[in-house]
Amino acid sequence: MNLAINIPDNICFGINETEQSLTQLLKEKLALELYKSHQISLTQGAKMLSMDIYEFMSFVSKNGIPVIDDYDIEDEVAFAKSILK
Repeated sequence: MNLAINIPDNICFGINETEQSLTQLLKEKLALELYKSHQISLTQGAKMLSMDIYEFMSFVSKNGIPVIDDYDIEDEVAFAKSILK
């Protein structure tokens, strides 16, 4: 999917970003926010940013977001229990 966002030129010039670097920054921020809010998985985030899963895990961690939190652990335990039945 391609999304278009109109940003006035004076804002782009004021923040000293190229169109390409601003696009990458927005993709990174979106991936982080979607992962943080449990809307995408680590794998989906990695694909979104053309990273492997380990690079994305490191990226998430460097941005102060837990790679695995209580929410993930509960899901993993429930999944493991369902398999062992």
